[in-house]
Amino acid sequence: MQCFQLGELILVSKPYAYVLNNDCRGQRCDYCFQKQHNLKRCSQCSFLYFCDKTCQKKAWETHKTECKFIMKAKPKEPTASLRLVSLIILKVKKNGQEQPIEEVYGRKVSFKTLMSHAEEIKQNSKTCQQMIAMVGTIKDYIGHSNIPTPPEFIEIFGKVCINTFSICDNEMQSIGSGIYLGASAFDHSCSPDAEVVFDGTNLHIRAVKHIPHRDISKVYISYIEQLQLTKERQDALREQYYFLCQCKNCTSTDYNEMMTKLLISEKEAEQHLIKFKAAIEHIKQMEKDKAGPSSIYSACVQELISQDNVLADTHIYRVKILEMAFNACIFNNQWTDAHAMGIQLLKPYRIFYGPYHPTLGIHLFKVGKIQRLLDLSSWTDTLQEVEKILQVTHGKSHPLYQNLLKVLNDSETLPCLSTLSIEE
Repeated sequence: MQCFQLGELILVSKPYAYVLNNDCRGQRCDYCFQKQHNLKRCSQCSFLYFCDKTCQKKAWETHKTECKFIMKAKPKEPTASLRLVSLIILKVKKNGQEQPIEEVYGRKVSFKTLMSHAEEIKQNSKTCQQMIAMVGTIKDYIGHSNIPTPPEFIEIFGKVCINTFSICDNEMQSIGSGIYLGASAFDHSCSPDAEVVFDGTNLHIRAVKHIPHRDISKVYISYIEQLQLTKERQDALREQYYFLCQCKNCTSTDYNEMMTKLLISEKEAEQHLIKFKAAIEHIKQMEKDKAGPSSIYSACVQELISQDNVLADTHIYRVKILEMAFNACIFNNQWTDAHAMGIQLLKPYRIFYGPYHPTLGIHLFKVGKIQRLLDLSSWTDTLQEVEKILQVTHGKSHPLYQNLLKVLNDSETLPCLSTLSIEE
């Protein structure tokens, strides 16, 4: 029987249209998304940055059109979402919606074939307001003559809302967004059997389970963050994608029960949970306000102490606090504390993500580097486990896997102490 083997590369898809997040501008090349020092600005708009003339030349076919609009908009800077929709409108105007075509296991996918949920968008007042506001902004940006008819604009807007992928770096942090025709052929599951990772701007889909067929209509990826309660996942899917997931994690109570497991009765925990939820939002706001890592860590520790004897170690509130504490420790070079927090995250990560998931592999990569910094003998075992995971989720040719091999093979050079970046 034909099947997709564990770790098999199912698809490599290049972007139909993509943009770098504005907060990454000047740190990464706007064409290849690689981190570089001494990036070169576009000599005309001075807004986009490129590694060198090679990247600028490759980007020019697309950028030459928007370059004049960026210059015209000065001193205003276009947002990433405005640029993405505008680039697609201009591309559709030039080539139509039927070209290019990407063939995925016998299925031909073009921008025209993408789902738009236009009718549902018309019924959604919040999305309609966003669309109306964007029409005015785009009109000012690329000019009235480039704006498609209202029905076509709704179709384009809907297809962007439904089919945009968040382009992530090697640490699964969003650095851009793009439309990928081939990848849009895959449906969603909160318990996926394939995972999406990126190599620069190229999207890779690999099997993280043995899939006993090669029918991509039954190969599932996750559109959203899996580490959420069922209601939160369902709400997110309903609001953005207009469907309800019926996977095992959504139809069974097991997943939710683990995420809400208490050490005391529900009645006793009621007031505690209200306070815990408020504390999480407060610490998230501290992160947004760029509070110092020491302040964030102290707030996290105080919250973890208050959660003792109330929440199980798999409770979603505890997991979220541990994640924020772990990141704060890394930024503050608190390696012993970071190791303690990182180890506590392993149990819930293994349960909720499964044995082969990019997030688990990346987290273990960081833990292994910390263990090495602390001169703990367990670092080799940890990174060997990372190697097994990344072979499945990323493949041996991926730069992240190659970086791992360098760390494993170089027993003398310590990892970067400033950020613990797994890209270094």
